[in-house]
Amino acid sequence: MNTDLPNQPIEIRMSFYVYRPTARTFLADDEKAWTDCLFSAACFTSRELAEQIAQRQLGPGHDAYVLDDGVDD
Repeated sequence: MNTDLPNQPIEIRMSFYVYRPTARTFLADDEKAWTDCLFSAACFTSRELAEQIAQRQLGPGHDAYVLDDGVDD
């Protein structure tokens, strides 16, 4: 068994989620349904992508917020 691990930093990236506060739900993994569980929510790699998906699902002027997981805070 090889236990040698490379000395490379682990890159942790921020994740973004689409959240509807009026319904208290997140866009689900399938990007079609909504869920109240963050662990079942769709995760996006950029705020811009999450916003595009929110507009696609809900239309312009939607009531959703794009939330981040705060990893870089």
